[in-house]
Amino acid sequence: MILSTLAAAEPPNFSRDILPILSDTCFACHGPDAKSREADLRLDQQESALRTEKPIILPGKSNDSEFMKRILSTDPESVMPPPKSGRKLTATQKELLKAWIDSGAKWGKHWAFEPIQRPAVPTIENRKSKIKNPIDSFIRARLEKEGLSPSPEAPKHT
Repeated sequence: MILSTLAAAEPPNFSRDILPILSDTCFACHGPDAKSREADLRLDQQESALRTEKPIILPGKSNDSEFMKRILSTDPESVMPPPKSGRKLTATQKELLKAWIDSGAKWGKHWAFEPIQRPAVPTIENRKSKIKNPIDSFIRARLEKEGLSPSPEAPKHT
């Protein structure tokens, strides 16, 4: 599967890949609202999910994590999210969650709370198009990663 290949190369990013899944499918019962919270579990807080007594997520061990066992279960009594919720995880979402746990289940701070850092500009080996700005290198690197080539430059008169 393509996702497996990508997951091996680059672990899922919590804010971009994992938080939206948890928010859409888990927070209704395991989020910040104490009135609707079930099993005394908050998946919006790292401390709750990784708590020392009976942790639900075991970083680096998705097969041993109760979290993944519940997500992958076929038993309607234990599967999460429960069928009555009307929410369902896709195979891709399940694989992302598994890859995230296997890569250490790192919770990230929201990007707005992280210090600004300038990323290294990718080096492009076989470039046939002109790089006029550092952003062009990022775009070209992603195109190459996806096996795509850039479109030809537009004529100046357009």
